[in-house]
Amino acid sequence: MTEIAIKNLKAGETRTDGALPIGNGRLVVSCTKPRGLLRRTWSFRYRKADLHGEIKVGDYPALSLEHARQEARQLLELVRQGIDPKVARAESRLANLEVARQAVELGSFQALLDAYVAYLLRLGKESARDVAAIFKRHVTTPWPDLAKLPANRIAPENIRDILAKMVRKGIGRQTNIVRSYLQAAFTHGAHSDLDPRRAASDTAVFKLSSNPVALVPRVQEFESTRDRVLSDDELRHLWKALAGLRTEVAHTIRCNMLLGGQRFLQLLRATWPDYNTKTQVLRLADPKGKRRVAVPHLLPVSKQVAKLLEELRKLNGAGTYIFSTTGGERPIHHTSLPPIVRAIAQASAELTQTAAAPFQGRDIRRSMETRLQALNVSREVRAQLLSHGRTSGVQQKHYERHDYLAEKTSALRQLEMHLAAVFSARPKVSRVPRPAPQRSADTGLIDAVPQQT
Repeated sequence: MTEIAIKNLKAGETRTDGALPIGNGRLVVSCTKPRGLLRRTWSFRYRKADLHGEIKVGDYPALSLEHARQEARQLLELVRQGIDPKVARAESRLANLEVARQAVELGSFQALLDAYVAYLLRLGKESARDVAAIFKRHVTTPWPDLAKLPANRIAPENIRDILAKMVRKGIGRQTNIVRSYLQAAFTHGAHSDLDPRRAASDTAVFKLSSNPVALVPRVQEFESTRDRVLSDDELRHLWKALAGLRTEVAHTIRCNMLLGGQRFLQLLRATWPDYNTKTQVLRLADPKGKRRVAVPHLLPVSKQVAKLLEELRKLNGAGTYIFSTTGGERPIHHTSLPPIVRAIAQASAELTQTAAAPFQGRDIRRSMETRLQALNVSREVRAQLLSHGRTSGVQQKHYERHDYLAEKTSALRQLEMHLAAVFSARPKVSRVPRPAPQRSADTGLIDAVPQQT
């Protein structure tokens, strides 16, 4: 049979293809004319012992002569094995439907990430929205097909490719952050599958047998620990440069410094109900780590900080958040402050002629604690003031309830006095050293010092 012979078929005619081996089955093409249009259809007719029948293969020319022959050979092989092609095709269709049903019931990679974000929201974690944005920016948007796959089909190689794409874009530390969030998401998915409350319901599960992120190593060069501390000249320049910023932003950084270098992320969450003007105490919430409930973090407010807060109230008092550029409607986002500090640091490096790399926003916290240490503030008080791992032990978690407000007040008073002295001092100016006087070889007397030019 040829393509020309097939095209020349008239309505009611049938042709048999002679390309298949003789016996047990044959490929035929039939021409019909439903609704006035010619239609040529492939079918496979078979007979062996008790097996006999006809099964449609496809329509011509959607299924070419060569492809029809390939299909017919596969069906012929089934007949030779004693398998009815109709039964085999029905079983294959059912198997495909079962796979599709399981794929729908199984949670997708996207569903796994969404479930983790929802879990963080239930815990009241302020980082939940940031995590959702990170997943969207670096995972689901650039990898839409991967997001649709069942979560249990995500392999370590897929995680590697996600992170490798970030590295190629020049993204450093956040690559490891994305890895950590992905690992936490898979861990949460595995735990939720074993949760008796979910097993008692009809909700989809992930059926995770392993965590694909665990085998992907962290990028070590992105984990370098900084030890940069701002010098007196840099602190002076930073404080002076704040005068050129928008008032809300400048006061936010000033409060952060005068309060000992609190984490920007925690400070920016503060609302007006968190500030008690009678007791002069600002209440922050510390949800850092695996805490299910944020730990209250109380900070005594000095007169200078209180003055800054009152000025912010005039600007943001109509809204909820203290540190805001939208009238208190939304807090300043923590990612917007590092570029501001970075710009100040670049100018500071030129003015102070420091050999060290320009400082960063995260160096402010380290610098404040270093100065508290130099002021002989104990490690315990510094830990309470800066909220370092305050609930790690049983004794600390369940029994110690002292608020350390008196100790914090004393420490912040010392820091504020120290910073005031630093800010008011004259900056150091590099001078060209005058040459030492020379003694005359003949008389031993000091010769006149040559004039500077």
